[in-house]
Amino acid sequence: MLTVDPAVGHEACFVCQKAFCFSSITDTVSGVESEMCFGPQHEGWQGIPHGGVAMTALLDLADHCWLRVKGENLPYPIVIEWRFADAVAIGDKMLLKAEIRDGDTIFLSMQRQGSEKIYLKAEIGVGVEIHKVGFNPPDPRVFFKSGAEHQALAIYDNCFVCGQKRLQPGLQRRFFKTVIKDNDCENGGRPAVIVRFGSATEKPPLAASFQQAAGRLHPGVLAALLDELCGWSGVLAGDLYGYTVRFNLNINRLPALDEEFFGFSPTPSVRGRGTRQFYMPQGVLYRKKQDGSLDIIAAASGQWLARDQLRQQFDVSHIDEELAGIIF
Repeated sequence: MLTVDPAVGHEACFVCQKAFCFSSITDTVSGVESEMCFGPQHEGWQGIPHGGVAMTALLDLADHCWLRVKGENLPYPIVIEWRFADAVAIGDKMLLKAEIRDGDTIFLSMQRQGSEKIYLKAEIGVGVEIHKVGFNPPDPRVFFKSGAEHQALAIYDNCFVCGQKRLQPGLQRRFFKTVIKDNDCENGGRPAVIVRFGSATEKPPLAASFQQAAGRLHPGVLAALLDELCGWSGVLAGDLYGYTVRFNLNINRLPALDEEFFGFSPTPSVRGRGTRQFYMPQGVLYRKKQDGSLDIIAAASGQWLARDQLRQQFDVSHIDEELAGIIF
């Protein structure tokens, strides 16, 4: 096996250039592998790595795998089926693997060293059709209403996605609860969680710190945003907070660094009861086109296992801020 420089083919990539997840990659017979240690820069919940960071690392390794085996960067659109099956914590050392089987399917895994369980595994399908979703898009005007019409949701200061006071770079997103009033509405409207990312007027754009290919946003950012967006939708279905169990992700393309796009996740369905209660969210990242319609950049659906202890932890670790002055 040969250890190679991960920056080759990833000259603009924040994962590789800043060693955000790993600093070296090793070639294997049918792919590549690497190692990483979860640190404070990867945190989501208190003491727990963000699932979006784990997906970012594996998506980056998948691109390296495709580059090594196929001689080019991973083409889009792609579809990924993620499965979470172990508990991890800040400080855990992880082994990451990516290999191509059956022609064009990439198999990914991340396993905690010393554990028999695989924390996160996935299959990536390449050469798929542009993905559509099974519900009508919201009226685009909802993303341009004043902040007073949206309820700002809480933050955890060191979260990779929503943290506002991190020592390390983060996405610094605010998520909002709102009500969509359109032709699809029932009983006055449908509650949803929304988020926005990017701006053509932001100089330099935050997205420039999270590139993969030069001038293009890292796919892990899309995964992390949708993971957080879908997770937040549980509050719409009965104040539910949970762990990601399954996460199906379609990425149609990677946005340019100056593209503004918006996330939307409606109230999810809920199954089970007691300690076996699951919510089943859907989330979409939209770009507003020149004709005013919405174009799908990426979409996700999944299964979250609700846990009351997570809600209790949330109550003591997350910060509720006054809505005044917080603009969507």
